[in-house]
This record gives sequence, C-alpha cells and structure tokens, in this order.
Amino acid sequence: MWPDNETTDDLIGFQVHSDLLRAVITNPRMLPTTIGVFGDWGGGKSSIMKMLERDLDPERWPEGSNERQRYSAIAVIYANTWLFEGYDDAKTAILSSVLSELAEHKRFGPKVRDHAIALLKSVNLMRLSRFALKHVALPAAAALLTGGAAAIPAALAVSLGLHSLLPSSSKPGEHEEPETDKQPDVAGHLKPVGSDAEATDIRTFRDRFEKMLADGGINTLVVLLDDLDRCTPERIIENLEAVKLFLSAQQTAFVIGADRRIVEHAIRDKYARQSIDDRNSEETERLVKDYLEKLVQIPYSLPRLSAAEIHTYMTLLFCRQHLSMVEFNTCVSACNEARARDRYSSFGFTAVREALGGSALGAPLAEALSFVASAAPLIADGLKGNPRQVKRFLNAFLLRKELARIARLENIRDAVLVKLMILEYSQPDLFLQLFTWQSQQAGHPKELAQLEAVLGSAHGNVNDEEGAKKIDIKWATNSARRWVAMEPELQSVDLRDYFWVARDRLESTFVGVAMLPPLVRSVLDGLMSELAPKRNSAKDSAKVLKADERAILLEALSQRIVRQPDDAVAYGALFHLVEADLKDAAELLALTLQQRPLDKVPAAVGMQFMTIYRSKAEFRSVLEPAREHLLKSPTLVGKAAKSASGTSKEG
Repeated sequence: MWPDNETTDDLIGFQVHSDLLRAVITNPRMLPTTIGVFGDWGGGKSSIMKMLERDLDPERWPEGSNERQRYSAIAVIYANTWLFEGYDDAKTAILSSVLSELAEHKRFGPKVRDHAIALLKSVNLMRLSRFALKHVALPAAAALLTGGAAAIPAALAVSLGLHSLLPSSSKPGEHEEPETDKQPDVAGHLKPVGSDAEATDIRTFRDRFEKMLADGGINTLVVLLDDLDRCTPERIIENLEAVKLFLSAQQTAFVIGADRRIVEHAIRDKYARQSIDDRNSEETERLVKDYLEKLVQIPYSLPRLSAAEIHTYMTLLFCRQHLSMVEFNTCVSACNEARARDRYSSFGFTAVREALGGSALGAPLAEALSFVASAAPLIADGLKGNPRQVKRFLNAFLLRKELARIARLENIRDAVLVKLMILEYSQPDLFLQLFTWQSQQAGHPKELAQLEAVLGSAHGNVNDEEGAKKIDIKWATNSARRWVAMEPELQSVDLRDYFWVARDRLESTFVGVAMLPPLVRSVLDGLMSELAPKRNSAKDSAKVLKADERAILLEALSQRIVRQPDDAVAYGALFHLVEADLKDAAELLALTLQQRPLDKVPAAVGMQFMTIYRSKAEFRSVLEPAREHLLKSPTLVGKAAKSASGTSKEG
C-alpha cells in the first residue's frame, strides 16, 4: 500500500518540470512573475512544488557551488491555500501567513522580523476595518443619521472613518461648534472597496513589503501556493487578488498550483455572469481568459503520463514496496539514467534486474512486475495518465487481491480484475449495469457477449450495423467501446467472484469512496444551486469536463436520484446539463425515467421533460423512449407530461 501524499521522490520523471520552473524563478529579468502550474486533480502539481522548495534550499547544494551561492539570497515559503478556507477574509489570511513565515524563516527571520510584525499589524487593521465596514460601519452611519450617535464611542467612529459624522461635541480634540441642520454626507465618507484611499493603502503596503525584503537581504521571494483548486470559487479569487494587489513586489515569484478549469470556473462564477449577458458565451469566455491572464503571467500545463511512463511509475512503486531502501535508490538512479538516454521507453522487469546486478528477483517483486507489464497499458488508458489515481487504483487492487486470497477465491485473474476495476472507475454507471446483468445470469451475461461480438478487439466488427442496433445506447460511446475492446475478453469468464470482492463498492463505487475531483464537485454544487448565475456558470464549466469526469458527475446525480427519487433538484441538474448540449446527460435522463419507479418522481419533472424534448431536437431520438413511457404512465409525473404535451406541438 502507498500513501496518497505529495512527495519529493520523483518516480514519474517530473523533475524536468521543476528544473524548468526553477530556471525561470532564478532569472532576475523574469521578476516579478506569477506562474500557474496547471494540471488535473492528482496530476503531480503538489509534488513539483515540493521539489522546487527542496531544490531552492542552498543547503541542498555542495559548499562553493554556484547554486548554493545563488540560492542563499532566495527565501521560499510554502502555503496551502486550502487551510485558509475557513477564514472570514482569505486575503488577510494569506498575507498573514506569508509575513509570519518570513518572520520565522531560519535564515532571514532575524533581519525581517520587525518589518514583518509591523506589516502584520497593518494586515490585522485591514481585516478589522473590513469586518467593521460590513458589520459595524453601516449600522453606525444609520444610527448617526437617526440621532443615535451617543451609542457610538468616539474612538470607534474615528477608526471607522466616521468621526466627521459625529456631533461636534463628540469629536476628540475639537471645541464644540454651533449645531446646524445640515445632514451628514454618509456616501462621501463610506468609500467602497477599490476607492482611491484603498489604492493608496495598497501601494503603501507594497512599498513597505519591498523595503522589508531589501533590508532583509532577500533578492528573491518565492511563494508556493498549493491546493488552490480545492477552495471555493470566492476563496480562489480572494487568494489570487491578494497576491496581485499586495505582494507582487519587484523581487517576487509566485507559483500557483491548480486545475486551470477550476480557476476559470471561479472567475466565471464571480465576475463573468455579473457583467455579461448569459447568452453571449463567447464574450464570457474571453472575459474569463483575459482576467486569468492578468493574474497569471506564465501558464505551465503538466502533461498526462504516457503508457510507458505509467509502466515506469508502477514499477518503481512496487520496487519501493519490495526492496530495501538501498536497492530501491539504486533502481531510481538507474531509471533516471535511462530516462536521460530515452524518454520514450519504460523501465520494467528487465531493467530492474539489471540495475540490481542481474540476479534473480524475489518472487513477490517478480510477480508484481509481471503484473505491471500486462496491466500498465490498461491502467494508462483507463485512468488517463493520472499518477494519484494510479496509486489509489493499485491500493484498491491490492486490497481486493488480499480479500480474494483470504476468501480462497482461487480463480481471480489479475488482468480481468484490472479491466473490471477500470470500468468501475471510468464508467461507474456501466459497471453497475454489468453487475446487474451478471447477477441475473449466473455470472455470464449475454449482453456482454453481444457487446464483445460487435465491438471486441479479437472478433468484433464495429461496422456491424445490425449488431450495433441491439447495443444499449450507453455502451455506444467511444470510451465504452474502448473498454470493451481491451484485452482480455470476458464473455467466457464467470464474473460472480469478481463482483463479490467489489460488493463493498457497489453502492458508493470506487469513485465515490475516492472523493469527487474538485472541478466535478464545483460543477455539481453549481448545478444544485438556487442562484441562476451559479447554475449557468456550472453549465459552462460542465462543457469542459473530460469524459471520465462527466461520467463521475452523472453517476453522482444518478446515485442521488436512486437514494432520493423525489429529489427535484437532482432532476433539475440533469435538465441543466441537457440544456448545455451534453448528450450523455440526455441519455442518463432518458434511462432514469424509464428504469426508476415514476410514482415518486415530482410532477414538475414531467413538464420540464416535455419542455426540453421540444427545445432539443437533436436529442429527440435519445429522449423518445422516455417520452413514450411518461405519456403511458398514470402517475402524477405522467399526467403532467401529458398535460404539457397537449399544450403545444412537439415538432
């Protein structure tokens, strides 16, 4: 088993990315800069940032080396932005974190501590003033206007900038002046965020921040902001704007790790829908991209791992498990040398044996590496080159292997188990359907045999139009076709034991246990929102989901409907996805209405269905069976569909 944490041990060949980013950061002509390290959830962003933190430490390098000398004036701060999620003001939270880390820095702390403490006081006042403006200033101004000024302490009024609104006798340090009937100008004193006064404060803060760095001998400050994509949209924007407004001094470099799509979703959720007509999606996307470009000067996207890289990664994971630390480090060094010579080949069984002197490998490692050789292509295709998911997949695989051993299920084959688990992860709705088929047919579903006859790699004929017509529409997608075509074929395999070891997952699925990816979670939350702008933003973001992410989203909605068949919100989310032109959402909607009992489905769903049926002519062939089923149903939802059907033509 392997822990699911970021690491500086480079088993996937990402040191090259860390080295490239380090070269940019240490080039004074590139500063100030903000670098966005963009990649999928679990794609290796955090590990790259940990490598950067390690490699910019001068003590990592030999005495007298150029690196040790150059990096001695570089301060590196690592901040997990997700930890600020619970703060009332993420901007001041991140500012406080950076200043506190500088004050405690092992090399620069004594030189900058006094400056940092003074700036921390400014941040605290900034936070207090924001809180006061929101919770105190407006009620206080109202009290002044209505004659309740006596209840407001003069010192508090001064701190809030309301002292000129006080009666003259209450103003500190001033003599009483004759009363007048003139009403105070509240709007002139309560300046909004973004006013000239605040801009001056930002410039002052930045000037003092730059002076602190210069006086402390810090030539370059590197701030690594990790896990941004795990924050809410509001917090994402606050963190980015804090960096841009307050900390972007001349000698700073910020490295932000995030899924780019989640950041764009946050910008769209915060700004685009407030200023642009919802129908003008092209203009909306231009605004989102322009805004992101202003915040991030250098976008750097991490590639997905290739099949050969997945093979190498899995090999090294098993080497770590079965070898001593000395032997493991020997294999890692040999792998790095092999990568330098050839980045396109894998490091597998033979390479490990040669690295260890050519002697025979122990039986557990030899068996594991043989498994890797056969399973790596399947896993690479099924998990889309994501290292975190590979590790989680292997952990789940080993647990099921151990369960099979304890239960004395001797016919479990690794390749079959891997293939079924890939379907479970990438297409959970199809996995559940396959479970239903095999449970009703003693482990040998005829539907699977039919699928392999039409689509399978060995005997399949993808041009068999008659056979294709008999295939359930859910299995006609490209990703499902690729899974069916994977070796080994399953039509002769008794699947009962394989689903027995997966029975703990059949309700929640491997995906549910592993947690929804951040972007999928954001889209799901938006679709469920009561606010139209958030729903519209989620619909736009759903369009950029990858096929496996859409499958996870749809499975989450499907499971919610199974558990709560009267949940109109979940059905509404499906309708929103169909409106966003997602065919697989239309397929799920149609199947759900055909397969679930209709007596608990809200009546409004029938009317919504008929509306979407009329407006989406391109999906009518998909929705037609559900429409017929609804119109024949005596339930409330069926009656509502009939009523809606009779009020207008359906084309």
